[in-house]
Amino acid sequence: MDSTTSSAASNYTRRPRRPAGSEPRKRVAPPLPKATWNRGNAVGVRPAYLALGTYTSLARARRVLQEASWTRTGRDQAQAFTRGDIEVLLHDDTDQPYQREALTAHGPGWRAVFSAQSPDEVLASAAEALAEVAMVAEDGAPDRADLDQALFCLAEAGWEGADTRGGSIARITSPDRLAEILCHPGKRAWLITAGVDGEGWEAELVGDCPDLLVEAVVGCLATESPARRRTADLPTALRRYLDIGPDPYRADVARRTSPAARAAGPAALVITPALGASASVRRSR
Repeated sequence: MDSTTSSAASNYTRRPRRPAGSEPRKRVAPPLPKATWNRGNAVGVRPAYLALGTYTSLARARRVLQEASWTRTGRDQAQAFTRGDIEVLLHDDTDQPYQREALTAHGPGWRAVFSAQSPDEVLASAAEALAEVAMVAEDGAPDRADLDQALFCLAEAGWEGADTRGGSIARITSPDRLAEILCHPGKRAWLITAGVDGEGWEAELVGDCPDLLVEAVVGCLATESPARRRTADLPTALRRYLDIGPDPYRADVARRTSPAARAAGPAALVITPALGASASVRRSR
């Protein structure tokens, strides 16, 4: 497994819920400290939605489904995982010119498609959400998804249109204008695009998609935490739009972002893994 996308930091800290009736406040994350540029270095990259997938982009998503005891079979160029009424296909050959998808999933009345180059964190979060959806269906636990909270997080992160209400299709745009979400008024279609100049990814969530899945994907877009990548893997066309800093899992950086360091210096950079909340964390809310 690529160490740059290791699950070593699974201590994801979920955003606090908004106070009732409050308005989102626009926040601009402080820039990352400068990193020494070396093709073999692991670095932290923001925004995380522009840190495209690596050559092991499906490794964490696959592990999530395996650990959740989904049934695994092979199908053409993809690996199929099923549980209950849900099927997930992982398309490993994303380096092939004809390959257009990295992960596809479908259930009764819905489907989700994530293109090649989708960030590792997005694919892993989607898999975690689907694993939780299957558990909810089996054990009858309440569905604790909160789409309004996910949109509130986007608004706080500076996405325009995230707090729009009305009967028309909502267009939600990232602060850098390099990512966009189109949301059908009935929330039966979420179309996501990110990138520029042929470097990027897209996702479609269509039909009665589980709210847990939508919330997880939107939450990845809202994160202000850096994604971990090797400098050699950063897309050339997007580098000028990226804020690149030191490896967020390096020991000295971790010390600088400890609770004690943050208390001593309020302006210190706060780095948390750019991951979706795990099923166990989410279900304990």
